Amino acid sequence: MWILIIISHILMLISLLMLLISTINGHFIIEKLGGVMTISPLSIISIIIYVFTQTLILFLIITINKKIKNLISENLISVSSDTYLLYKSKMHIHTSLNLIFISTLGILFGAVNTGLMSNSLHTILFSIATFHYLYVIYIQYHCFKQITKLIVRVNDMIIAKL
Repeated sequence: MWILIIISHILMLISLLMLLISTINGHFIIEKLGGVMTISPLSIISIIIYVFTQTLILFLIITINKKIKNLISENLISVSSDTYLLYKSKMHIHTSLNLIFISTLGILFGAVNTGLMSNSLHTILFSIATFHYLYVIYIQYHCFKQITKLIVRVNDMIIAKL
């Protein structure tokens, strides 16, 4: 489990850097050069890595939550963690929203190429989605932090019970 949490942190950083590079390269540099926006392999790879990372994090949080609930019920202990529940619900909402937002913008990039959508509108929306992803990373980091604290508390209670 700890390895998956570390891997998810590394993938969050990689996907953020790739999205930033893709945004800067595809939206700002090409506009200054007066060229036509085309789908680069970096953009496609960055969105694939982003979707994989966010899916991994969602399933990881769900799995860890189930394991913690099983440990609590098996050992008949009582643990309340309001901050964890708050971050978990915020994380699910914002991660799902950002996943839909960035994936939709990746698809709408085709509309920019065909002229059905304005390049500047797509740039603004993609920039907003990227900044929202920074907020999602902040929430996910604190959610993982609360999970770690909760696991330590549950383990301490189980050990004290023995």
